[in-house]
Amino acid sequence: MVNKNDLMALEDDVLNLEEAEELLAQQLEDSFKDLELLKNDKEVLKNPENLGKVILDEVWKQFGNQIGLDITNETLIQKYDREHPEAYRDIKDSVLQDPAYREANKEMADQQKVGTLKDTYTGKDLKANDKANLDHVVPRKELYENQRRKQANRSVSELANKKENLKPTNESLNKSKGAKSNQEYIEKRKEREADLIKQNERANKKIDESNLSDAEKRAKKEKNNKRLNDKLAADDELMKQADKEARKAINRDIRKNAAKEAGKKAGKDALKTMAVSALFALSKDIMNGLIRFLKLKSKSFKSFLEEMKQSLKSFFSKITSFLKTGTSTFISTIISEIFGPIVSMFKKLASLIKQGVSSLMEAIHYLRDKNNRNKLLSVKVAHVGKIITAALAGGSAIFLSEVFEKFLLTVPGFQTPIPLMGTLANIIGLFLASLISGVMGAIILNLIDRFISKKLDAQQTQAVIDQNNQILNIQNVQFAVAEENATRVKENAMKDIFETNAYANNMIEQSLHNIFKKDVTDVAEQRPVIDETQARLLKLQKELEDLL
Repeated sequence: MVNKNDLMALEDDVLNLEEAEELLAQQLEDSFKDLELLKNDKEVLKNPENLGKVILDEVWKQFGNQIGLDITNETLIQKYDREHPEAYRDIKDSVLQDPAYREANKEMADQQKVGTLKDTYTGKDLKANDKANLDHVVPRKELYENQRRKQANRSVSELANKKENLKPTNESLNKSKGAKSNQEYIEKRKEREADLIKQNERANKKIDESNLSDAEKRAKKEKNNKRLNDKLAADDELMKQADKEARKAINRDIRKNAAKEAGKKAGKDALKTMAVSALFALSKDIMNGLIRFLKLKSKSFKSFLEEMKQSLKSFFSKITSFLKTGTSTFISTIISEIFGPIVSMFKKLASLIKQGVSSLMEAIHYLRDKNNRNKLLSVKVAHVGKIITAALAGGSAIFLSEVFEKFLLTVPGFQTPIPLMGTLANIIGLFLASLISGVMGAIILNLIDRFISKKLDAQQTQAVIDQNNQILNIQNVQFAVAEENATRVKENAMKDIFETNAYANNMIEQSLHNIFKKDVTDVAEQRPVIDETQARLLKLQKELEDLL
């Protein structure tokens, strides 16, 4: 293409006309090529058969997309619930049978025997005759309901029986605390203590009114009062400190393992979707190669291999797109797990998030592409509209597949399991959903393509007109420069002719003057002078002829 630098270079070199003609011819040729390509694109979009191809491609794309989403839809929490279908009543006692709890309980008993055991919540020593309990600082029920624990793939026993979460305290305080957290116990302490005091007063009153002896009454009342004092002796700060240490240890364990499990799942999901995408792309390219081969009039093994080679070449050219798919899946899986407790409440929400992240990344990539920066805003919006349309088609397919699956599961025979893919109802539901959403999405995409074609047609046509006008302007400038250059050469030639003619006349006059000035009678003496003058005149005449 000719630009301002090319023109300046041409003018500085007093116009290289041959180079200028080549550049202008190349510019015209490129412009007409662009126009021809645009016309071909328009014809393709106007061709009714193209809609069928778009629909087929979109259905195939949606089917592969839905399979990829389906095999990676399950979140870590949903996976844990599927593998551990346990209720709290089933595991609360098993926590106390865990070897870690038994070992900690034995260690507490040994410390109490030697008199070194201290109540974590009151700060008092627990004597040998006191009833000591090993309390779970963070209650078992709270850990059971912790969704992040499931993401980390940690059992209730593993977290509840951590060393930092097992603290010795007196039996009365432990039973009073129950399944409440330390914070909950502290918050309602005043109301509870008032109730405890009233309960103790009523219990002692009943003892006083009983038929027991004074010694028995005194013993029972002392026992009641000790229980009350043990409960009232709880120190808020000690309980808060114990709670802080326990939660810090538990949360550190959960964060570490949740990040590890999420990373593993994201990597596996990325590999799965890349494998599915690659498999579908390879299948499509091979089928297209077979179709091309079958359309050939003269078939041979060599032509078959050539078509397969072309199909494989087409497949390997898409490796970058597979990597982008894997990256998108990796990121969307991490996002899904960040919002895991919410996402896990809905069966297909993880797939919707992955579809949305994939579309968002595709749109950002398109808008950031330097090749698209100079396109019309309406064209950019239309292309982003295509991406959104594809996302909506994928989203609708997700819901439709679930509807079809639920319906087909009621039909005998469709409950047949298929390894790695779910049930027969699931596969058929995915295909039907992909078919419907693919057809609708393809029709909308074709309409958007037509709109983009019209916009690009108008833009390209105007660009060609502008280029041609620029070429005409360049040609006018070049003609003007050439004409000026020719005039300058002509003027310089005429000037040289006049100067040479004047010089010749001067030389002739000077020679004649020298000849007739001398009074020489000897012809022999005059001859050399005449010959020298004649030679100089001949030389001047030749130079003049060369100049002309």
